[in-house]
Order: sequence, then structure tokens, then C-alpha cells
Amino acid sequence: MNTFRLAFLALVALVPLLLVSACGALSSVKPEAPKVSVAGVRPLNISLTRQKLEFRLRVQNPNAFDLPIRSLEFVAELAGDEIATGRSDERVTVPANGEAEIRVDVVTGIDRLVGKFRSMFEDRTLELDYGVTGSVKLTNWPTRIPFDVDGILENPRAEPDKAGVDAS
Repeated sequence: MNTFRLAFLALVALVPLLLVSACGALSSVKPEAPKVSVAGVRPLNISLTRQKLEFRLRVQNPNAFDLPIRSLEFVAELAGDEIATGRSDERVTVPANGEAEIRVDVVTGIDRLVGKFRSMFEDRTLELDYGVTGSVKLTNWPTRIPFDVDGILENPRAEPDKAGVDAS
């Protein structure tokens, strides 16, 4: 009976220590949101009704510690219209003050893109704004961390700006 009591007391003493060490694995400082930019988009498969795209997202870590990403979700918009949603469950560790690239395959209806690109190529000066909003889930932080990036998709067929060209 005495050994049972001793084992029980040892277990009661060990449980708080195990809990403290498990909590130590979680980051105690809220991470700054990563900076996410679109490194590239390329078509993987095009059919009459659907298009499969690969989004390459560059994730920059502004923190002084590694960001172990468990998952990433995003919505991509072009000229204010949602064109794709994506999710990656690829586990990636972004080094402290470093960057990593995450590839995400998405499927979108081609009808969403055709009208946007048609107007872009017909109007030689048109530039389309894009936005990517989403969140990352870290393995060592309890809540998702949001990100938001936007930019301009320039028309590759647009005529160069002649304002800075010397006419002499």
C-alpha cells in the first residue's frame, strides 16, 4: 500500500512538470504576420470549362524566430472579382527573418478569367489589380494569422510609357 501511495504522489508531481514543458513548446510571443507575395502563377491544365493553376506564394518571416507553417489558405481576386481559392497543407518552416516558397494548385472556372484578360489585351494601357488574402496556421500558435497582399498585373502587350523618352 505504501508503494502505491508513493507512485501516486510521484505521478501527481510529474503531471504539472509535463504540462509546463508541453506549454514551453508553444511560442509565448505572438508572431508578426508573415508577408506573402505572389511569386508566380502558371497554368497547369486548361480545358473548355476549367483551368488548373499553380500559385507560387513567397512567404517572408519578419520574426526573429522560425515560423513552422502547418497550413495556408487564400482567396485570389483579379480586378475585384474572386477568381480562385486555394489551400496548402504542406508543412513548411520559414526561417527567422527569411523566406520560403509554397506552391498551391487551384482550380478555377475559365469564364472568370477570359473576360478579364480579354479586356486587358484589347486595351493596351489597362492594368488589372489583384489581391490575395488569407491566413496561415502555425504548428506552435493556437490561432490563424491573417495576411493580405495586393498589386498590379501589368499588360505585357501594353505600349511603353513615352513620357520619359527624349524626342530629340
